[in-house]
Amino acid sequence: MTAPSSIATDQRLLEQPISTLFWRYTIPTIASMLVTGVYVTIDGMFVGHYLGETGLAGMMLAYPVGAILYAVGAMIGMGSAALVSINLGKGEVATARKILGNAFSLCLLFGLFFALVGGIFSRDILIFLGAEGEILKSANEYLFWYFALCHFPILSMAFTSLLRNDGRPSTVTYVLILGGVLNTLLDWLFIVVFPFGLAGAAIATMLAQAVTGLLCLQHFFGPRTQLKINFEQMKLKLEHCRNIARVGLPSFLMNLYLSIVLTLHNTAFLWVGGPLHVAAYGVVSYAEAFFYLIFEGIAFGTQPIYSFNAGAGRFDRVKQARNIAFAMTLLTAALGLALIYSRPEWLVYLFAGDNPHLTPVAIEGMRWYFWGLPMEGLILVGASFFQAINCAKQASILTGSKLILIAAVIYVFAWAFGVVGVWVSLASCSTLLCVWMFYALKQVERRSH
Repeated sequence: MTAPSSIATDQRLLEQPISTLFWRYTIPTIASMLVTGVYVTIDGMFVGHYLGETGLAGMMLAYPVGAILYAVGAMIGMGSAALVSINLGKGEVATARKILGNAFSLCLLFGLFFALVGGIFSRDILIFLGAEGEILKSANEYLFWYFALCHFPILSMAFTSLLRNDGRPSTVTYVLILGGVLNTLLDWLFIVVFPFGLAGAAIATMLAQAVTGLLCLQHFFGPRTQLKINFEQMKLKLEHCRNIARVGLPSFLMNLYLSIVLTLHNTAFLWVGGPLHVAAYGVVSYAEAFFYLIFEGIAFGTQPIYSFNAGAGRFDRVKQARNIAFAMTLLTAALGLALIYSRPEWLVYLFAGDNPHLTPVAIEGMRWYFWGLPMEGLILVGASFFQAINCAKQASILTGSKLILIAAVIYVFAWAFGVVGVWVSLASCSTLLCVWMFYALKQVERRSH
């Protein structure tokens, strides 16, 4: 017997106007993404104001390593969410339930793996990335707690996607707001009241992730969903695991891409610049994260619309939703560029306070870095579109090529143009990949007719 609320959600996805569905799913998803960003942004504000340049540099070196947890959670969550929606669109509820149960088991297994491996090798990884002295000490403390409590961010990333996919985008928003408020209070407690340094920032984030992950997970053990988890569904089946990994790989690459891009920029800046440029990049990346999270909200919010309608064979509705998503992405980027280029000092002060050494370096970096913001948004939304309609190959090529291209370009540009070359490398790569993405979109569109 299926849950009536879930059946009603399925009908809305197939029958309501696309514009109505777009706003119904993307507004709460954007809100939830922005609240999720609070985990990192508030950490950055507390660290920048109370731990200074050394704290920011240590966090910038450690966070990209710990971000592998979010990448794995996104792979499981988005991969299983797309497959669940496609199977529900086909009316295959039993298969959808099996996929969900396997996703939960994968979260538990990956958490165990990273708790063991990450705890042993975190310091060695940081030394390899160039950390030393006080920066190494504080970065290692931060990373230790990330891996010790690693089940929570994996579960949180996976089951916020799955709960949103099950017709509860507003519930996800409320849960993430609660987590964001809790993260703020814990940051204040563990950094200001009790001076635990970067370890306090990591513990605060992980405890907040625990609350959001467990609150989203409990929905799937209750009576209000047709996707209720039981032990039978949790038995791993190779086919389901392989499909979750295949469809979720673009999300893994997108999140891993963020981690790798941060690491590449950090090491390149240490090569041709210095710790001050790493701290400046920290400010720039926090500012970028605000807009990136809006792009993610658009991408993730439209995923159930794409997947369900693709499963039901309604590609006209899929195309309409994609076009609205692209238009909103470009509008957001335009507003972002207007703010960044007119008032960059506001953003620097928000994350670093009144720092006369850091401010001019960060402002110069923003001016070179942010012209690629529209292309960044289009690539993220486009890759999510490919993934949602089960064109995992195109999505993986787009995100994988970006990883390879940025790794080559950033060091060539750093060698040729110094610090400026590091700042402009990402935007240059994104512009090239946008051209390929629109070519691939036309090819997919022809095949769907």
